[in-house]
Amino acid sequence: MRRLSDGRWVGLLGIGWFVLFIVGAAVLQGEPPPAGGPVAQVRDFFHTAGRQYLVGDLVAGCAFMLLLLPFGVLLPRALSTVDRPAPWWSPLTAAGVVGLVTVGGVATSFLDAVAMARGDTRLDDSTVAALLYANSAGIALIGLPAAVFAASAATLVRHAAGPRTVAVLGWVAAALLVTGAAFPVAGNAHGPLWTIRFTSFLTLAAFVLATSGHLLTRRPRSAPGSG
Repeated sequence: MRRLSDGRWVGLLGIGWFVLFIVGAAVLQGEPPPAGGPVAQVRDFFHTAGRQYLVGDLVAGCAFMLLLLPFGVLLPRALSTVDRPAPWWSPLTAAGVVGLVTVGGVATSFLDAVAMARGDTRLDDSTVAALLYANSAGIALIGLPAAVFAASAATLVRHAAGPRTVAVLGWVAAALLVTGAAFPVAGNAHGPLWTIRFTSFLTLAAFVLATSGHLLTRRPRSAPGSG
């Protein structure tokens, strides 16, 4: 049986993150009503789907904490070779993914509180509205550490002589993530900046998948003088 290299294990982490994230966030959680909308819609949503929302958040949280976090931390080592060791700035990749997971965990906790209450009227309208706005601000802030992660990881791919198209995908994701982080400033829950923010995370997911595919399919380089 052929043993998987360290790089291929990291590639599997990236693919596993994508699968769990889609199951947790897209399939189970769905999309709750946006901030600024009628509070009654928020109550109805969490009264009906509060338990399912929490299960989805748990699955998505496991995807980020147990899969994407080690993917980002181990990526510099996975991409390094004898002739191309990890560069001095590679810790930025780890710092970016740690920030992404940390900010994301805080941001999602606001709506988790509403979901735990199942839309109960013991949370008055102003409290529910404030939690939704806090969630939107936190989700926007995720874009900044995510941009650091995407940009530094993309540069690592290029440093390791990886495909230029994969690196460009990461750099584009970083630019979109920074731009999309400004969507609360527009005051429009579904305006152009929100669309950019949504697109930026799709691009980030595509970059992680492409990087994982590169790690799984590339041919390992042997040390100079080895057989």
